[in-house]
Amino acid sequence: MEDGLQNKITNIQVLRFIAAFSVMMVHLPLIGFGIWGVDIFFVISGFIMMYVTEKNHKNFFLKRLIRIIPIYWILTFGVFSVAILKPDLLNNTTADYEHLLKSLFFIPFNKNETGHFPILFLGWTLNYEMIFYIIFTITLIFFRKNKIIACSSIIILFVLLNYAFKEKNFIFQIYSNTILFEFIFGLIAYYIWKKYNIKYSEISLLKKNILFFFLTFIILILVNTHLPRVINFGIPAFFVVLIFLFFLKNFQFPKIFILLGDASYCLYLIHPYVIQFFYKFLNISGLNLIQEISYTVIIIICTLLISILFFKFIEKPINLKLRKNFITNENL
Repeated sequence: MEDGLQNKITNIQVLRFIAAFSVMMVHLPLIGFGIWGVDIFFVISGFIMMYVTEKNHKNFFLKRLIRIIPIYWILTFGVFSVAILKPDLLNNTTADYEHLLKSLFFIPFNKNETGHFPILFLGWTLNYEMIFYIIFTITLIFFRKNKIIACSSIIILFVLLNYAFKEKNFIFQIYSNTILFEFIFGLIAYYIWKKYNIKYSEISLLKKNILFFFLTFIILILVNTHLPRVINFGIPAFFVVLIFLFFLKNFQFPKIFILLGDASYCLYLIHPYVIQFFYKFLNISGLNLIQEISYTVIIIICTLLISILFFKFIEKPINLKLRKNFITNENL
């Protein structure tokens, strides 16, 4: 979920939008599919962490905190305020101050026995992101020359250790999830891209087409299985990232898609509450199919517009201000 790259990879920005959009589709009652967008985000995250630290790893963890925390905290406090003032508008979120603190500091908890959901419920993915950032920071400090191998090894060891103790504590149970391996897929995607990005241009069109259809075939097979998520969606997400990096590297995407990629973090966090606003305030459940399709289109358009505005006038200015104040002697 990265933004603000000095040499932004346009097609990855577009893929970030597609990933956020697909997650939004999951929460639209009329559609209800697209959960694999989370897996694409994780693979992209692994790739981008390698990319942004290739030439400059200074202040890496601080930059991640500046990138992730402000908007997450603002929206978390917003939802918590609703839980205090109008609790009937929320499904499973209550004004529990312990839950608030754990949400703000990325500590997993079982929210009212409904599962791993912070106050801002999609924040469960950020708990995994923060663990990855911590592990990647350790890698940068101690194993900079062998980042991929070292980081991958630490992630695997971390998951195995948590698996060994998962019956003892909810946090161990959460971090025993092999979904963390999807960050490794992102690290591998970067290695492949860096090594073969130039050589790819020399491959014949026939070989490119064969490889493309082979990857697409594998994706279609895996997403229709009932294997563990890291295989079911993680490997297809890895292949999708490779397709965007190689096969779509020269494709000219419309600028609006790039802007939406920049705003994808806002879109990802905000969309459930825009959807809930429409369904609860306007009571559009139970309408006929034509009416619900119309409302769904309106919801999508409104959510995209709100996300862009939130990015331009709240997220981006806050991030720039914090980077200016806390990160010195460096181009922003």
